[in-house]
Amino acid sequence: MKLKLNQYTLSSVSVAALLACVMPANAEPFSLKLSEVVSYDSNYARNAEDQTEVVSSTGVTLGFNQSYGRQIYTASGKFGIDKHKNFKDQDNNNYDLSAGFTSGIASNWVVALNGSTSERLNSVENNLLSNRLAKNMATLHNVGANVQYGVAGRWSLLGSVGMARNSYSLASYEYQNREQNSGGLRLVYNTSDLLSFGVGASTANSKYPNQIVAGVPEEVKQNSLDFSTNWQVTGFSRLDAVLSYAKNTYKSDSNADFKGFTGRLNWDYKPTGLTTYSLSASRGTNNDGSGTGLRNNLQLPQTFEERIQQIPGRYVDTTINSVTTSVDGRMRWTPTAKLGFTAGLGWDRYDVTTTRSVALIGLSGKTSSDYTVVSLSSDYNFSRAIALGCTVQQYKQSAESNPQVSTNTQRVGHDGRQFSCSASFTID
Repeated sequence: MKLKLNQYTLSSVSVAALLACVMPANAEPFSLKLSEVVSYDSNYARNAEDQTEVVSSTGVTLGFNQSYGRQIYTASGKFGIDKHKNFKDQDNNNYDLSAGFTSGIASNWVVALNGSTSERLNSVENNLLSNRLAKNMATLHNVGANVQYGVAGRWSLLGSVGMARNSYSLASYEYQNREQNSGGLRLVYNTSDLLSFGVGASTANSKYPNQIVAGVPEEVKQNSLDFSTNWQVTGFSRLDAVLSYAKNTYKSDSNADFKGFTGRLNWDYKPTGLTTYSLSASRGTNNDGSGTGLRNNLQLPQTFEERIQQIPGRYVDTTINSVTTSVDGRMRWTPTAKLGFTAGLGWDRYDVTTTRSVALIGLSGKTSSDYTVVSLSSDYNFSRAIALGCTVQQYKQSAESNPQVSTNTQRVGHDGRQFSCSASFTID
């Protein structure tokens, strides 16, 4: 398969190669990663037609992670090229850029700034049902700031603000373009090094300039009251949970407002040095602002290796007035320092309610559907520089319980299998 690099990507690869050559062996802040992923999907379009596809994804990632006293600077840039065997219109160049800064101030303050921008192909199952395989590039921009007062004491106060902009290249999907501003304040009490509790309030305001409802652009406001806890139960077990009471208000129609409890729970258990069990559950509504960082303790950034590691996951889209309930379980076994196996099981329940009838949304009413995925993967770190891995997934989506209700993301009944293998070479 012949891959053509555009000038922008080619320049990035050249810079990466130059950095790898000129940096001394102990220049730890810089890293370069070359990766290749080949996947086969038995139902690429996620519908009843079972259209197969083979995708080749080539990526180059540049990274920087450096500490200067109490400051930590991070930056990464990933540039990729995706090539499709059957649906060549889906071929695309994509990128993901991010940068962050964290600093301690005086004796009891921590400030963190972050920003990111990315462009990638929108998942086909999130396109309109009538135009499933259209090339729809999603562009995302995010900036945020976090301030924490109280680093080592029992009490800490956290403030956070964020701004996000989402846009789509497909004309028929531009009504989903979104501008979101968010902010919040949270108080945390640490009873000990092992247990903490938090309470806070957050707000998120989302505008859809191209989604005209009742003659005006749609605007959704959400206010949440959050309660959280982090508990290191034992040396082998950790639990963290968030319970929120959220209220969504729609500018176009007060009947579409949502009030209710949302939240999430994560539990990790490692009884031995070889096996780790993880369980997570969540209930969320659209525009819940959970990506703003308001509901987690402000922490220093992860290591660069952790931050850029590509972990297979599932994209959950919660649009319109929808509530998504998710449960995910995972077991990881590492018989050796180089070899690992991971088994996963996931289930999503989508409950969607629409109370108005317009061209983009369809008939009013309620509908629900379920999504289940089972996965098994293996990874082998041949050396510090070379890593290999393969994953197999079996997925199934049920049809909408009320097909007369049309939503932004119309879910149709389908099932399929996906196989993928990856290889990467890293210099750090």
